Amino acid sequence: MQLSTGGGEEQLFIIFWVMEIQREYFVRSADEVLQALKTDASQGLSADEVRRRQDQYGKNTLEEKKKASVWRMLASQLANPIVWILIAAAAIAFAFNHLLEGIAVMIVVLINTLIGFFMERQAVRSMEKLSSMARTKAQVQRQGKKTEIDSSELVPGDILFVEAGDVVTADARIIFEHSLAVKEAALTGESLDVEKNTEPLGADTRTADRVNSIFKGTVVGRGNGQAVVVATGETTELGKIARMTEEADKEATPLNKKLHALSQRLIWLTLILSVLIFGAGVLRGENWLFMIETAIALAIASIPEGLPVISTMALARGMLRLADKQVVVKTLEAVQTLGETEVIFTDKTGTLTENEMHVQVVALGNRTETVTGEQHNRDGLKEEPAYKMFTYVAVLCNNSALPAEGKDEKAVGDPVEVALLRMAAELGEDVDKLRQEQPRVAELPFDADIKMMASTHKLENEYYIYVKGAPEAVLEKCHAELRDGNEAPLNDPEGWKKKADNLAGQGLRMLGFAYRRTDRVPADDEVPEGLVFLGLAGFIDPPRADVKDALAACHAAGIKVAMVTGDHPGTAHAIARQVGLAEGDDVVTVEGKDIPEGDLPADLQQKIADAVVFSRVDPAQKLRLVTLYQDRQMVVGMTGDGVNDAPALKKADIGIAMGIRGTEAAKEAADLILRDDAFPSIVTAVQYGRVIFENIRTFIIYLLSCNMSEIMIVAIASFANLPLPLLPLQILFLNMITDVFPALAIGMSEGEEGVMKRRPRKSSDPLVSKSNWVSVVTYALSLTAGVIGAELYAVFYMGHEEGVVNNITFYTLILAQLWNVFNMPTREVSFWQNPVTHNRYVWYALVFCVAVTVVTYLVPPMRSVLGLVSIHPQGLVVVVVASLVPIVIVQLLKRVLKVVE
Repeated sequence: MQLSTGGGEEQLFIIFWVMEIQREYFVRSADEVLQALKTDASQGLSADEVRRRQDQYGKNTLEEKKKASVWRMLASQLANPIVWILIAAAAIAFAFNHLLEGIAVMIVVLINTLIGFFMERQAVRSMEKLSSMARTKAQVQRQGKKTEIDSSELVPGDILFVEAGDVVTADARIIFEHSLAVKEAALTGESLDVEKNTEPLGADTRTADRVNSIFKGTVVGRGNGQAVVVATGETTELGKIARMTEEADKEATPLNKKLHALSQRLIWLTLILSVLIFGAGVLRGENWLFMIETAIALAIASIPEGLPVISTMALARGMLRLADKQVVVKTLEAVQTLGETEVIFTDKTGTLTENEMHVQVVALGNRTETVTGEQHNRDGLKEEPAYKMFTYVAVLCNNSALPAEGKDEKAVGDPVEVALLRMAAELGEDVDKLRQEQPRVAELPFDADIKMMASTHKLENEYYIYVKGAPEAVLEKCHAELRDGNEAPLNDPEGWKKKADNLAGQGLRMLGFAYRRTDRVPADDEVPEGLVFLGLAGFIDPPRADVKDALAACHAAGIKVAMVTGDHPGTAHAIARQVGLAEGDDVVTVEGKDIPEGDLPADLQQKIADAVVFSRVDPAQKLRLVTLYQDRQMVVGMTGDGVNDAPALKKADIGIAMGIRGTEAAKEAADLILRDDAFPSIVTAVQYGRVIFENIRTFIIYLLSCNMSEIMIVAIASFANLPLPLLPLQILFLNMITDVFPALAIGMSEGEEGVMKRRPRKSSDPLVSKSNWVSVVTYALSLTAGVIGAELYAVFYMGHEEGVVNNITFYTLILAQLWNVFNMPTREVSFWQNPVTHNRYVWYALVFCVAVTVVTYLVPPMRSVLGLVSIHPQGLVVVVVASLVPIVIVQLLKRVLKVVE
């Protein structure tokens, strides 16, 4: 039936029907779908009708997400309250003609911005290298002719041809198929090829179970067929997932939240202190302009200018080191977020498993053997009389091929058939020789209706029909079985069916094997009868060899790992036991249909919290799972490779995509990408994330204690009417040199041993805890005591003038802050042997800072800017001794009195 070319009313009628058919295409018969779409299987659409439908429905493409521009990427580096207040401080400095202070602060902002920009730009380029762009073609029937078109030109109503190896380019209802099976793992998570047919289905059939349909983005694994296109572009199942991905709100990373909270406190502290100092000075009769300058100096002192730079550098270094470990990190914060991850939802196919079928169990006669990796079981199997005939069926009733020996090629064909050939080769059989000895003379291809395949082979003067297929279908055609090497009546077919069901319940895909001698070649469409049953084989996509240890490391680190898959519950349950996701049979499993929207009852919430396997899960349910765990204040990681994983990858706190087999949608949505697809790389990334967090917290404690000491010193001197201990530019020198470089060196620490033996930090925990604040205040007070002591000694005992007093306090604080780095290790580790003393960068930083300090005095312009003068050797002795006072005080409090951690 050719579509007529009527007017606007008919076009509206067509649009209405297309919308209806998109909702109900799998419920109706193939003829009803063709009629509703006003198309014909033999003729297809006319050129004019194609143009009209393209005008109505647009291109068969998904809207591409706009890449972040360079300017947007640069602007995002400024989204930090500390950066904002630094810019404000610089503006005020410029307003009061303090050009050097303003320029110095803006240099800090510029450095931070450029580091963050270049690191994220590097991640974008890594993504671009991983991305592979290819235009897909489609075979369609148009105007009575089969033609090849660009897939973007497809419209609803097109008749689409597909065959093995094709990427399906639109959602379509199958109208004809021959042994059609489709790989749908990227869309639904189903690891096995899905057998297709043309029969109508129930209205409540899930996408993963719509066996009369094919979907955009999936791959034809076997057979061929014709289908009528029912949805294109954004209306396909792939398009719906793409929209869901766009709508998934990305939570701010835990580090961003904590740095923001800390920044807010520091801003308020700055404002309060500045107002108090300004008010106290004015009340004391000081010049208000001078007090404004002092308040600016205090603002500069209270804000750790180095914090954005150092945290960015620490994260950037982690980013680069992870790149060497095959992990591409797209944003700096994602490095640290890994360290707080409390639960990882992992895909099964290809992530926990090899994404390659293997024969796991063979049952022949009275013997059932696990053949994967068990040599003695294989040897025992070969002793079974039925083994020889079983091998013939496995090798000869098989259309696949193994790569030639020594060739680095992939096997060709159906994964189950490849698994049979691989098993035969591992058992010592010569596949090529067997095929030469018994040439094939006829074949009955696998058919979804009869659920089996048969091939006929000539051996000397006889013909043998070899059959494999669904156990129940094969058993129905058998009248005998091979028992103890002899053909005997098949007395207990139900026993074999029960055995097949039991093995299937362990997550295995089962096939039955049979044969028959004959004196003639059967017709091409003749279904074999009177077969002799041989036995069963069970197949599984086995766990990756490196996964078990990686999961054990996650458990030791207090991280829950849960499998989220579109696979059958039995398959998921079996893999979970094998990889150690759960011990024994006590595996809490939840099916996707049991995860409804809306509020959940308490018992279901608890079951979901306890579950380690989520099976038959669709994209919306994956997204729901991530949200449910995030609502419990947990930091959630999600691994994935398929289009169906993209929404959850984006929503998760840390989305982890696979670089080799991952789809572009998954890579785009994720925060980091495993270039080697290896789950153990996640463990490495988590370890780096934890070390980086500890380093960030340690250098924040260091910076805050140093900056707080500067505030205390200036405030005490101001209220006590002592000479100004620190000039504004001296404070900037401290904050940019003697604060920043030791803190940066701390950020490069390798961390303490046992970092992966601790439970994850709670996302609700502050970046700086109460005990950390106690340490900050203690360190700051000790620094203040040493510096103010040196100033009092210089004023009242040595009687120096104001310029010399200022220099003594300045140099004392420089050295005291450098030695303060040795206060950072906890009291649980030795003062002499710890991550700080073992960190060579700390020693480099100390030497560098002392050298810079000496150079500033030796270079006249710098000496003039910082107000440096000559100091008598006795004054230098005071500087050195007073600078050591803080470290003595802290170590007494920490290791003797144990009042500081």
